Amino acid sequence: MSQSNQKLAVVTGASGGIGVDFATELARRKYDLILTARNTEKLNLVRQRLIQEFQVDVDTISSDLQQSNATFDLFEAVQSTGRKIDVLINNAGLGHFSKFLKQSPDEINQAIDVNVRALTILCRLFAEQMAQNGGGAILNHASFSAIQPPSDFAVYAATKAYVLNFSLAIRENMKYQNVSVSTLCPGYFDSDFITKAGQPPGFFLRWLILKQSKVAAAGIRGLLKRKPLIIPSLRYKLFNLVSKFLPRTVNIGIADIAVSRWNKKD
Repeated sequence: MSQSNQKLAVVTGASGGIGVDFATELARRKYDLILTARNTEKLNLVRQRLIQEFQVDVDTISSDLQQSNATFDLFEAVQSTGRKIDVLINNAGLGHFSKFLKQSPDEINQAIDVNVRALTILCRLFAEQMAQNGGGAILNHASFSAIQPPSDFAVYAATKAYVLNFSLAIRENMKYQNVSVSTLCPGYFDSDFITKAGQPPGFFLRWLILKQSKVAAAGIRGLLKRKPLIIPSLRYKLFNLVSKFLPRTVNIGIADIAVSRWNKKD
């Protein structure tokens, strides 16, 4: 990567899905990029398109965040560029849609490793560097399931509740170092995540689905405005408001109606 004067952003999970849209939104704003994911071939395709379309510097680093040392290896690889990191997008995530006892221990471990452990360590490493370099911004991609957890997404929802609470807490710590931490909590959107998670898109869920590119755009706008919590779409903002006045068990029931029970009847 060349030593340009543009701001630089790191995006995890950038080989597909909303990770590509995050990268596109940043490139449109003339950020240079370091993209990371497991699939090197797909990363390079994204890299070539962004360079051609936006004339920014883009580097790629292959990294499997399920592996215990991957976060440190990734940070060292980014450090080796000699560039100051202005933005970190913690987008990589895993989830499985099924009854808890039908999820294997390996699947549960993988979700916790990527959604919790890797995100936490990357925040720790990059936030320290940002603080030393005068500031920066971090966007942690959580989920609306952190607020209303469907029972068939129990582990995933729990990891995203961690991301939400962790992000809000360290935001208070880091604001004195001029490091902003924002949390994106979108509802369902039209990515391949639902398919990979094994979740059937029933009638009500299809009504709730947002457009992926708009979710990414809202996330980047909120990040740059240093918002603590970003919930795209008025309907989900309304759900969030209503959830504050309901018992937790009722919120879980509402989430199940939206995600599980109605889907099975569709």
